[in-house]
Amino acid sequence: MLTSATQERQLEPRYRRVLSFGDVLDESIGLFRRHWAVFAMVSAVWLVPPGLLTVLVTASGTLNTTAMVSQIETGVTPDLSNVSQIVGAVLLIYVVSALFYLAWTTAIVVTTDEYVHAVEPKLSSVLTRTLRRYVPTLLSGLAYVVAMLFLILVAGSLFALSVVAFPVSLLAILAAIAGGIVWAAQPRARTIWLKWLIVLATPFGLPIYFAGLWSMYLCAAVLEHQGPVGALRRSTQLVDRHWFRVVAILFVAGMIVSILQAAPTTLVQLPLTISAALRGQVGLSGPEMAISTAVGVVAQILFASMASIVYAMLFVDLRNRREGTDLAERLRQLELGSVPADA
Repeated sequence: MLTSATQERQLEPRYRRVLSFGDVLDESIGLFRRHWAVFAMVSAVWLVPPGLLTVLVTASGTLNTTAMVSQIETGVTPDLSNVSQIVGAVLLIYVVSALFYLAWTTAIVVTTDEYVHAVEPKLSSVLTRTLRRYVPTLLSGLAYVVAMLFLILVAGSLFALSVVAFPVSLLAILAAIAGGIVWAAQPRARTIWLKWLIVLATPFGLPIYFAGLWSMYLCAAVLEHQGPVGALRRSTQLVDRHWFRVVAILFVAGMIVSILQAAPTTLVQLPLTISAALRGQVGLSGPEMAISTAVGVVAQILFASMASIVYAMLFVDLRNRREGTDLAERLRQLELGSVPADA
């Protein structure tokens, strides 16, 4: 179990330091730019199968809702067989994609881990490590999903009660805003009770807070061989007192990748949509949807790994901050600083 600095492989010198908000993004983007071909190759292994399935399903016209929309517009009740067919196809794509996306994220985290430890990753070793940790990571993901569903249910119940008692909900929101201002302006006032006041007074604050607190579970399961409960506990340990920073970095990385992926897809989808509208067609046909989906898969293979690289780099930085895995580099810098200039 790789939970201490003494058991951890030595990081590459440039990563043996505490990274700022911008440093995490800069180092991650730099790593992506230097090795984009490797990350694209690793991504293709896990993203092509679900992407191909989605393209085939869309090309067959199974997801085409044109006829259903026409029926609704004319007041005709939609055919239930068509509805069930669409729902079944969507569920199939969702389940298969989720299983492959988990393996893909694991593989990108493993590849990033190799690079930050100054090791040139080989596709065979990356695949081996990914498959070896796939089941524990899947169980950790299921534990995360079940826990989040429970928290959403609890938060939904609290929100429903607050709607009934509107004055109470208004006071809670005001308390959350005031607590957030105090938390940001007065670091010394950041007490446990103030934190939980903000979390519980914010609508759906409970699942939002734990989503960030447990966000590092996958890296813990893959890189530190933690089990489902251990991965959530490990993430809690690392993210504690760094919640806003972690969530902000992941959000910015997600936005960057979303824009990069959306640009080529939009350039292809927009002319197809305009062409379909000029023909009087509502929505894209099966082949047109397949073309748009294929472009989206290619864009995902080329750019989506950047977000997972940021995710893994953030995990490294949290360990440096919490456990001093960068102590060797800090000591070396201190020793160099103590050497006389004429030495």
